Amino acid sequence: MSVARDLAFNLSNNLSKLHRIEFISDDNQLVAKVQARPETIDVVLIGAELNNPLGWAQRIHTMDKHLPIVILGSAAKCGQLRRDLMFSPFVGHEIVVWPTTDIDGLTDVLVDAAQRRQQRQLYQEAVIANAHAQIEVLPLLQPETAEYIEGLFDHEPIGVLATDPDGTTITINRQARHILQLPEDSALGTPLPKLFPKEERARVSKLLAAANQANGRLPPELFEFPIEGGRSCFVEVTASSFSHPRGRRGAMFVLQEVTLRIQAEKQRTEAVVELRLIATALAALHDINAGNDNLSEKIRHSLHLGCEQFGLPIGLVSRVEANSFNIVESVSDNPRFAAGRVLKLNRTYCATAIDSSEPIAFGHAGSTPWREHSSYKDSRLESYIGVRIIVGNTLYGTLCFMGEEPRRIPFSAAEREIVKLIARWIAGELLRERSEAHMRKLSSAIEQAADAVIITDPAGKIEYVNPSFEVLTGYTRDEVTGNKAHFLQCDEEVQEELWTAIQNGNIYRFLLSNKTKNGRLYHEQMTVSPLKDNKGTTAHLIATGQDVTALIEAKEQDRKRQAELAHAGRLSTLGGMVSGLAHELNQPLCAIMTYAQTCVRKMQAGDARLEDLQHGLDQIVRQAQRADEIFMRIRNFSKKSQIRRQRASIQEIIETTLGFIKSEIAHNQIKLQVKFLKEKRLVFADSIQIQQVLLNLVRNSVDALSTVTRKKKEISITVTSEGSHFTKIVIADTGCGCPPQELQRLFDPFFTTKEAGLGVGLSISQGIIEDHGGKLWLENSSAKGSTFCLTIPNWRNSDNANRAS
Repeated sequence: MSVARDLAFNLSNNLSKLHRIEFISDDNQLVAKVQARPETIDVVLIGAELNNPLGWAQRIHTMDKHLPIVILGSAAKCGQLRRDLMFSPFVGHEIVVWPTTDIDGLTDVLVDAAQRRQQRQLYQEAVIANAHAQIEVLPLLQPETAEYIEGLFDHEPIGVLATDPDGTTITINRQARHILQLPEDSALGTPLPKLFPKEERARVSKLLAAANQANGRLPPELFEFPIEGGRSCFVEVTASSFSHPRGRRGAMFVLQEVTLRIQAEKQRTEAVVELRLIATALAALHDINAGNDNLSEKIRHSLHLGCEQFGLPIGLVSRVEANSFNIVESVSDNPRFAAGRVLKLNRTYCATAIDSSEPIAFGHAGSTPWREHSSYKDSRLESYIGVRIIVGNTLYGTLCFMGEEPRRIPFSAAEREIVKLIARWIAGELLRERSEAHMRKLSSAIEQAADAVIITDPAGKIEYVNPSFEVLTGYTRDEVTGNKAHFLQCDEEVQEELWTAIQNGNIYRFLLSNKTKNGRLYHEQMTVSPLKDNKGTTAHLIATGQDVTALIEAKEQDRKRQAELAHAGRLSTLGGMVSGLAHELNQPLCAIMTYAQTCVRKMQAGDARLEDLQHGLDQIVRQAQRADEIFMRIRNFSKKSQIRRQRASIQEIIETTLGFIKSEIAHNQIKLQVKFLKEKRLVFADSIQIQQVLLNLVRNSVDALSTVTRKKKEISITVTSEGSHFTKIVIADTGCGCPPQELQRLFDPFFTTKEAGLGVGLSISQGIIEDHGGKLWLENSSAKGSTFCLTIPNWRNSDNANRAS
């Protein structure tokens, strides 16, 4: 009735061929149809455009109380229709309010209602036909057979009674007496209306009159019987005319107690309504979420939704902080509840809601203990439903709906679920907004980061690069997206270490040199880390590259300057050793001259023998070789060459160093002690640089002993192990030591305690040892002498051999 044609067309497409839709446009036509043949109608569908749909449903109800009715309405109108339905007298009737937006669900509801209607009609027809047969045949049987049939009739599971035309009860079985709560044999001869409660007797009289005049079965009617405890039971009465074989007429009534069925149907209807309420709220929230509104507008839309669902004029979302009730969003004409207002939490109903996981709801505060609450005294809010909002695991505030008028009905379980649903939706939106803000902050930080950032898939294909990467490399984001990351194109050893670290969930750092788009060389300090998903699987790789080109170039320049300074230091050291080196060279030169003069004299005297001349010449060659070795040592020590670390014997380094200064040690009458380890000790070092360090330290000891007058002048050099990775060299003397006030500045550049010193020897030596990965320090110093220590990395085939190559 009054269903839109397009809606009916959609319904007809969804229904099977077993169902038929009949359009009734005229109101009187519907009434006539129901009155004439109600059994041919399964469901009445009332359209959304019909005025006063509940009035029409009530009119249909008076004609057939068991005819299912579905009232269509818009989403906004359904809430009000449901509330009005709760106060309408549709006892035991199947009536559902359904939104026009859910056609698929409407089809299921119509088919289900039609099936129940047909099953009930078939059952009633079978029951009445059986009762007719037993009552009609009973008077015709022999007494013994009649008694047997009457016993069977008495044990029928339904109640059956028959009356004469005046309404006097002439037959009644035991089940009917039980349903009507009558004692044994008290109903026979009693007028039918008196067997029913006073409130129902007028209806029974009308039903009796209609049954006497009818030619067949009348539609069943429902009667209410009061029972103990203020409750009611319901009895369904189906009347039909009855013709006795002897020509007498009367009426027959079939009684069924349907209390459980009525309750089940009521509960089912309420459950359907509640589910539709929740489904409608979900659909509305989905529509709100699908819009392009900002978070504030979405929350206001959800508040309007709640106000419409609950029939309350005020909706609030609050932020609770300490004892402050901060109204974040509001739907209200009352300025007291406008957005931005701050109230005291203990003067609101929400102070109770934040302590409960379930909603707090009441419809009439004035008739409950809530009338003593300060919020009721302040604003006379009669109706309230509210629940706390938990964002993440933290209390955010509350969602509540209020009104100054009492509600006619209590809040239902569905309405409590709806307010929880809206609160959870708001909490989700707040959390999403918070997460998005956090992500925007992170994204902005990455976009504006000075370091290059690269994000790849697990295989290393680039998915994202930031602007700093584009500036550093000269490649745009579009040019590199989808390509293999450049940090995965380094040498095989680094790649192997990188993937091992990633598979173990570790961070890997290394220095990478590469070229920009225009061919310029640059250097990056790369840090690569795996990004794992919830299952612990590596989902992405994140690499950050810090441009260290300037730092590397500066270090290279510093290395060159250090090399220049070290070279200058070696020349300065040689300059300070001129007298000693001259004395050392003078010995082979003098020997050469002596042997040469001897050979010449023997040749001039004429008594030179070949053996004597050969001996003299051999000695000249040997002394020349000795002088050449001294010159080679001086040249190697003083020449300017690149640093080259390689495997070297620490014993050979020390012995070569002492060759430079042994004459000076002997000249100063210093006792030298050298102690090596039993096994040959190999180090990873530049031999010339280590010689320079050792020579500088030994010469400092010689200088310290030059001012000592005591007879005991000693320098000791001891080689020991420093763990498994380093060799330690200890140089000790019995000199005058260093004054305590000068110890802190001993390794500072250009600080010296010597009158003619430059103050660069120790600082250069410390730099050389630290570049090797070792340490140089003053172990102790006093008036009895000083001790210097240094460590040098050992040679290890696995690491240093590769690095050396």
